[in-house]
Amino acid sequence: MRVLFVDAGAGAAGDMILGALIGLGLPVARLKRVLGTLALKDWSLRSRRVERQSLVGRKVDVVVRGRQPHRGWKEIQRIVKGGDLDPAVRIRALGIFRRLIEAEAEVHGLPVERTHLHEAGGTDAIIDVVGACYGLHYLEVERIVVSPMTTGHGTVVCQHGTYPVPAPATLLLVRDCPVVAGNIEAERLTPTGAAILTFVADSWGPMPSMRPAKVAYGAGDREFDDHPNFLRMILGTQTASPTAEAPAGSQVLVLETTIDDVPPQTLAYACERLFELGAYEVYTTAVTMKKGRSGHLLTVLGHPDQFDGLTACLAAETSTLGLRYRIEQRLEFERSSRKVRTPWGSVRVKTGRAGDREIRAWPEYEDCAAIARRRGVTLGEVQRVALEAFKADNEKSTKR
Repeated sequence: MRVLFVDAGAGAAGDMILGALIGLGLPVARLKRVLGTLALKDWSLRSRRVERQSLVGRKVDVVVRGRQPHRGWKEIQRIVKGGDLDPAVRIRALGIFRRLIEAEAEVHGLPVERTHLHEAGGTDAIIDVVGACYGLHYLEVERIVVSPMTTGHGTVVCQHGTYPVPAPATLLLVRDCPVVAGNIEAERLTPTGAAILTFVADSWGPMPSMRPAKVAYGAGDREFDDHPNFLRMILGTQTASPTAEAPAGSQVLVLETTIDDVPPQTLAYACERLFELGAYEVYTTAVTMKKGRSGHLLTVLGHPDQFDGLTACLAAETSTLGLRYRIEQRLEFERSSRKVRTPWGSVRVKTGRAGDREIRAWPEYEDCAAIARRRGVTLGEVQRVALEAFKADNEKSTKR
């Protein structure tokens, strides 16, 4: 399992994160090609080697020509969705910007639709966020552990005036996350850096049990006399199963939307279409919505690559005007199927295993239902006999 440890003891910013990922092996030329598909003009990216306090790191500079517009959620969505990005990269980038927009909206007491990002919505910030998401995807990082983040202290000059450090939006972004102020009077953690790390982190704390393979340093803009302004990343492999942490697993896309204004037939048809498109699972949960209305929470599980197709189906076949989405880890047990003989015919029995231990065995419903209908016996009787035949076969194999 490829694990990435992010040491944010010196703080974090978008360019520092991107610089460290380049240092770990993200090719700059390939990064530029991917970022070049975004609907952004008049920018360039440069990566250079820098030395600070005898440590060597990577400094990324995004040069933008012309005045930067203040971008809202719809404009940022248009830019990110318009790029030729892997669905997992797109989902991550949009999730990070959604966090930024929601934090800014809360700071100013505005709805998300009327909120615009200033510095965090600039072309350089979009390049940093999308580039970081692409870098994590390219390096095939499966688990990310982040150290407590240093915020700095003092004041910072923003678009709206001089604010205390951490900046108001940054402080909202790090709620429920471990942070320290540090002893340097400066902004060490930017809103963009906070949004990226708090969105991608699987857990927080010291470096996990791992076999380090690569280490890289991403440099910030400022230099300090006795403290290298570097974000450190360590990439390696997990050497022990984490305790009290999520186990390793594959990624799954989760889509959710609440609906209260479609007939049951429409909802059932939408579920059928989603399964036809390859969704892993589709299910509904009864919920109470605004004004006491009864509705359904529709949940769809699928592969991250299916994002565009599944969301398009939801938009076309239901009345939803929006949905929630996220990438989660899932643990899949080893599965197998074996045929057993019953007095009425063969039945497949599906088993699940965790290592050497068999955790479940159950006859396939379709086989049992077909026999029950054909032979005039109950479904439960067929399932019981099939399980007994399976256990008998296992006992014979053990005696051999």
